[in-house]
Parts: sequence; structure tokens; C-alpha cells
Amino acid sequence: MVHPVTAAYPTLKDYLAEKVVPIAHQLDQESALLFETFWALGRQGLLIPKIPTALGGLGLDTQAFWQFQSAVARHSGALAFLQTQHQSAASLLLSSENEALRQAYLPAMATGKRRVGVGFSQLRRQPAPLTAQPVPGGYQLRGEVPWVTGAGLFEEFIGAAVLESGEAVFGLLPLVSSADDRGQMTVHEPMAIAAMASTNTVKIRIEDWFLADDQMVAHRPAGWIAQRDRHYPLSPLGLIFGCTQAGIDVLVRSLSRRQIDHDITCQLTAQLDQLKTAAAAALTLGEAAYSQKIALRGQAIALMNRCAQAAVIATSGAANALGHPAQRVYGESLVFSVSGQTTGGAIASLDCLLS
Repeated sequence: MVHPVTAAYPTLKDYLAEKVVPIAHQLDQESALLFETFWALGRQGLLIPKIPTALGGLGLDTQAFWQFQSAVARHSGALAFLQTQHQSAASLLLSSENEALRQAYLPAMATGKRRVGVGFSQLRRQPAPLTAQPVPGGYQLRGEVPWVTGAGLFEEFIGAAVLESGEAVFGLLPLVSSADDRGQMTVHEPMAIAAMASTNTVKIRIEDWFLADDQMVAHRPAGWIAQRDRHYPLSPLGLIFGCTQAGIDVLVRSLSRRQIDHDITCQLTAQLDQLKTAAAAALTLGEAAYSQKIALRGQAIALMNRCAQAAVIATSGAANALGHPAQRVYGESLVFSVSGQTTGGAIASLDCLLS
């Protein structure tokens, strides 16, 4: 039997090389084009690769998913970031006890027939900006979700609200402004951000919104997100490795055009390979190895930023042009440096800057 990643990769690699590379810059700038490219991945059934094949995914394990993510991020960080949001929503649904939602959503999410984002990073904030109150038949939500990506593409998102006990409830919410008998949902205009603006990241204000029990995805204990962060400190590595390789790609082309022969590309590639090997080994370690894993993540971020900076330097003044690949990779490295960042992750990254 052919492994799913082996079967999918020729299609994915061909698509990225033929269709994504020529428009990589526009994908960071033009939402409509980015969304159409996302749809194209869906037509190939490549939107939720970590989900079991029986539910429409590719059944990839963590290391294979890193390879998938890295391949996409190498060619377009914006496309990889959108796909990751959709995958995160699918993973939450996969672990849900709401079997009706699992069956209705997951197969359709594989092709993009249903498109779902996430909004639960606010659980790291104190006090919680979105709260929930039990009411008959569900929960009443009040507050705001400060960061949801994919407005205009995702029809819904899985939001998380905190109960008075500190526990969190997750449910499906519309990613569109509405006011009806369920309450009021106000989706603000996309934020003016320095990189990947085309992903349409928005803030959402929620006033007395009724989350019905049949739209519930999960119920998590107090402190769940901190425990999750400790258990999965390496989760962004696919994106980071892909952006790192993108920086090396730009560096190689720039040095070649300027007829500069330098072994820096060999050194950076060797460092990337070493980190990939170390990351694969770290997957076999338990939570007791958290310090080792978070340090590894810091090293990966530091290498990504060095490669992006090297690409800018090798490109010279042309890197200042908004449409230059070095500028795009530099901006994407900014985003991936802080994606899913925790205090421990920030400390590890800062320590790498000082070492």
C-alpha cells in the first residue's frame, strides 16, 4: 500500500512549482488570489492532511505533516498559514465528542466544501477576553476574540470562551457579522499588518451570543492551553522549516546572480538538516523533555531569521522592493517567529539571540 504522503506529494509538489511559485508575492497581498489557491488545494483533497483517511484526510503523522507544511511554506507562507488554521479546526473536531459535527464537517473540510478557522489563542490572556455563562440549551458568550484569520474565506471558526470556573468551552461560530435571535456578532475590518495581510486577520466582538449545545465542539479544564503548549512546543516547526528553506532558496539565487561564490548556503543547509534530525528525535521524548524541545524551537526560529536576513543582505537594495522574494520571506519569518508563542517560547528565542 502506498503511504498517503507518498501518494500526495507528486501532486502537491507539482502544483506548488507550477501554480504557486509564479504568484507567491501576490498571494501575500491579494486575498482573492490566495483564497482561490486555497480552494485549489481543496480540489486535490489536501486541506486536512493530519486527519485519518476515513474522514477525508491523508492520515499523516507529525513528522510527515511537518514535511507537508514545510513544502507549502517554502513556496507561500500565507497559503501554509491559512491551511494550518483550517487543519487546527479539523484537529479540534476530530477530538470532539460531538459525533454529528465530526461526520458533517471533517469530510467536507478536506475539499474546502466547509471552511473553518480557529480563535482560541485568547485563552493565554488574563483576564479572558471572551467569557461564557451556562444557560438552558447551551452557553451565552460575551466579549471579543482578538485574532481570527481567514475572514472572507472561512465561513465559521471554532472559538473558545472561559467559564467562571476557569474551564473553557469551544464551539462553532459564524465568521461573519450578524445580529439575530442568537445575539450579535461583529467582525471588524481586516487588520493592517506587516506581513501576510491577504490572510484577512480580524477581531470579533461578541454580544450575548447563544452557543447551542449542538454547536459545541469541546469542553476543556482550566489551564488546558498551558498544558497543551507544554505538550506540543514543536508544533510550528513545519512552517519554520519551510520558511527557512525559502530564505536559503532566495540566498542561492541572489549569490548566483551576483557571481558570489560563498559556502554560507552549505553551512545554513547543514544547520537546517541538523535541526530536522534533532526535531525528529525529540518527537520520541515525553513532556519531561520540554526544556529541550522549547530550546530546539528557539534554535529553529533563530536559524529561520538568519536565513531570511542572509537573503536580504545578498539581494542588496533590491530587497527593499515590496515585490521582491527576499522581502516576502523576511515578512513571513516575522509571522512564524511568534506563531503560537508562549512565554517559554519567547524566552528560548531571546536566549538564542544572545548566545
